[in-house]
Amino acid sequence: MSAKRVPITPKPVTPEANIEDWISTRSTPPEPIKEVSPTKMKRLTIDVSENLHRAIKLKSVEQGIPMADLVRDLLEQHFL
Repeated sequence: MSAKRVPITPKPVTPEANIEDWISTRSTPPEPIKEVSPTKMKRLTIDVSENLHRAIKLKSVEQGIPMADLVRDLLEQHFL
């Protein structure tokens, strides 16, 4: 077994304990809620030239969105 131990603050078991204090003093941040996609996604792999890849990357950085979202939006506009 691993010797690594993660310290976990125990949850108060008495009703008199202040739950708000326990929440505010926890050492681990809460896990982010994962957004569930309404439709099932399928992977699409394509080969593009370096120049096209660079142009897509620059545009995605300018707009502040991931490349995959930019390409996905373009495909949806064209095919849907």
